[in-house]
Amino acid sequence: MNAQISPTTPINVGEAFGFVFQSRNWFGKLAVGALCVLFFWLFLIPLFILTGYFIETARRISRGERELPPWDNIGQKLGEGFMLSLALFIWSLPGTILSSAGNGFTSVGSSFSYTPNALAPLGALYALLVALLTAAIWSQFLDGGFVAAFDFRAVFRRAMLQPGMTVLVWLMAIVAGIIGFLGIIVVGIGLLFTIPYASAVSAHLYAQFRQRTQVATTPAHIFDTDYHQQGLT
Repeated sequence: MNAQISPTTPINVGEAFGFVFQSRNWFGKLAVGALCVLFFWLFLIPLFILTGYFIETARRISRGERELPPWDNIGQKLGEGFMLSLALFIWSLPGTILSSAGNGFTSVGSSFSYTPNALAPLGALYALLVALLTAAIWSQFLDGGFVAAFDFRAVFRRAMLQPGMTVLVWLMAIVAGIIGFLGIIVVGIGLLFTIPYASAVSAHLYAQFRQRTQVATTPAHIFDTDYHQQGLT
């Protein structure tokens, strides 16, 4: 059963960054994640498995558990990881198209000129929007899978329920990502462990976001919001 928490309850940032080290056999679980990063070149399959693992992590945190899950049901993790990755890719595709369409180099003799894309700023704004919506997209996927991730109304309702919380989760996910890539300082080897750690932190943040925005998808909340928007109070 998933725990539903009031939207006004603050995100527990400290728990998100610390729960990994409170998990049983946390080093071994991160080591398996490190192997997935190391062998990412195998048609990206290990990365899809790793993504599926953190989907399971987010689900368990949503149910009130407080540690990393075991590495089991690899086939399910592969399937879910692929589907979420595909959903996020589709969400980001318009921004990629806007940013890249129209760019080009032209040459006249020995000189080259670059033609910038006038739509690139729109592409950047769209990419920022998707980044801010990522926690809501994850929440929808956790609830209903691939199709639910494209329930635009529910995604935006979650994101707009507490805009400050949405921004906070986005910023903390960025901090986690920075920590993840700091591992490259340790001759690249540290990167294998810090990337899974950063992903675990993000999964915990998204799980907390899901708990606090679950009310935005309930029929009572939707009816109440529409009722007030129509000025029928």
